[in-house]
Amino acid sequence: KPRTKRKKMSKMEEEKSKDNAKIYSKSITEQQACFNKNWILQLNKQESIRDFICLICKQVANNPMEIDCPQHKNMDESLIVGENCLNQFLNQNPNSCPIEPHNNCLYSQSRMARRYINELDVICLRQFQQKQEQKQQLQMSTQQRHEKGETLGIVSCNFKGKVKQVNDHLEHSCCLQTVKCWFGSFGCNYTCLKYAIHDHLTSNMKLHLDLVIKSFDALQQTIQQYQ
Repeated sequence: KPRTKRKKMSKMEEEKSKDNAKIYSKSITEQQACFNKNWILQLNKQESIRDFICLICKQVANNPMEIDCPQHKNMDESLIVGENCLNQFLNQNPNSCPIEPHNNCLYSQSRMARRYINELDVICLRQFQQKQEQKQQLQMSTQQRHEKGETLGIVSCNFKGKVKQVNDHLEHSCCLQTVKCWFGSFGCNYTCLKYAIHDHLTSNMKLHLDLVIKSFDALQQTIQQYQ
């Protein structure tokens, strides 16, 4: 009976952890899209990014490309698009131009714009996403949260650095990084934020031991079948 109760608690814990970690699970590869303008504006002024807005998605250009078509030589504004946005546009509109309809679009990598954007100061991207999630949660009244027994267990990442440092931070040092249980290969599907994995391991030692023993027994049975 105690073992059954423990498994139920573990399952509830697992479901709760998946919900809590959902907004932090974005993969690093998603950073290939242009940068969220509201994220950049956390530590920068609007005028400092005005010339680096992607003309396609209206966010801050990632790997900025400059449109060099002679048809636009008299335009005063900066003709910048994010590389990923441009590739998607050209895939859907081969040999066209995102500024205005014409063939043979000319473009080149804007190294100066890329260096400038890479040096912009930003907070942790996951921390920004957490703030957005908190705003949604705060729309629920305090009374409703109290009735449901909900609390905003907030863990904050204090990272402040350059855009060029964000990927390394998210991958190696962010406390809001989502990790899987070390015993995942034995059947524990628990997922949580990086800071909480130690508590999970120490509070579920018996469960993990049972999973290892079960896996070992299954391996022994398989070996015996081939003897």
